[in-house]
Amino acid sequence: MNLTRDSRRPSTFTNASDQRFLTRCATVLSCLSLFSATLHAAKPKELHVSPKGNDAHEGTAERPVATLERARDLLRPLRNDAAFPGAVVHVHAGTYVRAQPFALDKQDSGRKNAEIVYRAQGTVSLIGGKIIPHSAFRPVSDPAVKARLSQAARDQVRELHLPSLGIKHCERFPESFTSSGGIIELFIDGARLPLARWPNEGYTTIERVLDSGKWQGAERSGGTFVYRGDRPAAWAAAVSDGLWIKGFWRVPWQPETVRVATLNPAAKSITLSQAVTGGLGSKYSKEVNGTRIGDGKENWYALNLLEELDRPGEWCLRFSSKTLYVWPTKDLAKAQLIISDTKDALITMRDTESVTIQGMTLEYGLGHGVEVKGGKAVQIKGCVFRNLGGTGAIIDGGFEHRVSSSDFHHLGQGGIYVGGGDQLTLTMAGHEIVNNHIHHIGQTQTTYAPAIKLGAYGYYAAGCRVAHNLIHDLPHAAVLYGGNDNLLEGNEIWRVALDSGDVGAFYAYHDWTSRGNVLRHNIVADSPNANAFYMDDGDSGDTVVQNIIWKTHYGPFIGGGHDNIVKENLIIDCPRGIHIDDRGVSRGYNATHKQLAETLRKVKFQQPPWSDRYPEMKNILTFHPDWPTGNVISDNVLIDCPTLLHVSGKKEHMAHSKIGENRKISRTDAGLTKDGNLITTLRRNGVVIKGFPALPVKKIGLYKDDFRSTLPQVDAGPMGTTKEVFDSQRDVESGNRK
Repeated sequence: MNLTRDSRRPSTFTNASDQRFLTRCATVLSCLSLFSATLHAAKPKELHVSPKGNDAHEGTAERPVATLERARDLLRPLRNDAAFPGAVVHVHAGTYVRAQPFALDKQDSGRKNAEIVYRAQGTVSLIGGKIIPHSAFRPVSDPAVKARLSQAARDQVRELHLPSLGIKHCERFPESFTSSGGIIELFIDGARLPLARWPNEGYTTIERVLDSGKWQGAERSGGTFVYRGDRPAAWAAAVSDGLWIKGFWRVPWQPETVRVATLNPAAKSITLSQAVTGGLGSKYSKEVNGTRIGDGKENWYALNLLEELDRPGEWCLRFSSKTLYVWPTKDLAKAQLIISDTKDALITMRDTESVTIQGMTLEYGLGHGVEVKGGKAVQIKGCVFRNLGGTGAIIDGGFEHRVSSSDFHHLGQGGIYVGGGDQLTLTMAGHEIVNNHIHHIGQTQTTYAPAIKLGAYGYYAAGCRVAHNLIHDLPHAAVLYGGNDNLLEGNEIWRVALDSGDVGAFYAYHDWTSRGNVLRHNIVADSPNANAFYMDDGDSGDTVVQNIIWKTHYGPFIGGGHDNIVKENLIIDCPRGIHIDDRGVSRGYNATHKQLAETLRKVKFQQPPWSDRYPEMKNILTFHPDWPTGNVISDNVLIDCPTLLHVSGKKEHMAHSKIGENRKISRTDAGLTKDGNLITTLRRNGVVIKGFPALPVKKIGLYKDDFRSTLPQVDAGPMGTTKEVFDSQRDVESGNRK
């Protein structure tokens, strides 16, 4: 082909053949462009799942499949296509009983801009329990059992033989345990029923310790204590059948349940079958002949006794016959009865990317709700996690996962556990935990099962964000945190540490490397047993700034660590406003300390990236690591705090922390009424204090979005309720990110 160029138009061909060629090219390009646009605008693949479906169907709206697994399997061959536009799996309303997890892995991933969404249509419940027909219950038939029941209970209690229903988890408790003991749970009309116990509410206490027990070495033994009152004398038959008691035997943050070996009514004594951790008796009590005699305040109660099945709503599991006994709260024929009996999580994801679980309720399993390990950009949106034996959602590794606008309540263990990133390289995970309502968790594991666990106790986390969560009514801590460069902001926390002591609403522990964490613009209130921000036993490198603290034991608390910044916080009605001490001197926080120093050396803190990111650590081991150095406490405002600043330690030990100006002012100067609802006043009027920053009070806590259309009106005791002031807060997120 003779292709000659027109000299006036350098890129134009002149003969007719060339023109036809160009026309054909233009047509092809036009088709390609149209095809590309079609691909770009392609709608996600849609599948439908229904309890009334059939897995032999195609998954259309008219012919839905019956299981999530079938929908997953239909998507697997499609997602390998480069043009895959993503998918929406419409999960229709109903109850889906899970005997095993709904498991997703790498081959079930979506892609960026082509995600896979499992979306609830209406009320969708994934349950890990069995629905029990009321006809399965019978009057008590065993005379020996009737004899152990109270006179009032004998005609009210009903029995259920568990093996005949295929119930698995009804084996004997372990000798000792710290959570639920691994047995089933019973629910009537959505309410978890408690095991029979004595006393029915609260605790009794030890009178004195006779033998602390041997908890170390080859020859270990349980201790012996004297109980108060006469009620335990009625439990003689229970000892041979199996009698367990739960208590804070040594410290107020470490409960343990242990089997009773012997009960001596004449001596009013109980001997444990094995030693509890650290032995019997408060660690603060004096020691006599190798035994801590206790302080008479060690709390305990007995559980799972037929003799104490004495009120409606209680139940008991007799291990020898694997029979459940319950005093129903209502006519069983008019109730829904569910027994949790599935140990696995209800949903698991392994190395899964760009998958969303939206709008589902996960409940009635003995295990966790959702477990995500590895992967990227998994989202949990607008879900409900309740009545589970384990933790609601676990994010373990991976990048850019997000749990948002979901409710977590009445869980046996914690709310949301989060880990990700790399400690040695300081690689950031980028997970987000945002706009969640978490309350009444820790129902069976009552300590170290917080609303949010971030980068602590087995979950290292870096570069994650915890924001705008409402957390309340917990037995222990609200947030256990650690790791590096995490942001915790805009959270509202109240009524925590209801069943324990010596803990923080925000709590970090025993780590010189846990640095760069910023805690700002949070409210912590109405928790007299908790310190608001507790940097315990050497925790270092946190920034606690511009928070509101009301009615906690201490406000911010620095327990011997380094480089903690406590500035511009508003602290109201706390017995002691701020605390710092030099505990590292007496406890040996030095270059040979096993935990602190070994963790420090492991990260190679004198080399990049650690030396670049945290240059203040350079001399931590060479200049008095046992002194609290580099801390700054300044510009805080305190109201109605009898002690503003509590310093415990020698002057020379404190010389390398800066304590600046911290002001005491009146409520009037802060714009607060003397007797009014404090938080409501703050939200409506803000904080206007001369020389003090304007705190973003109205942007703290939950907000409305596409997955949280209403805000909870929950009883907050002295704090009032979560107010309508948040009703138009779609700008909260963007505002706090600035």
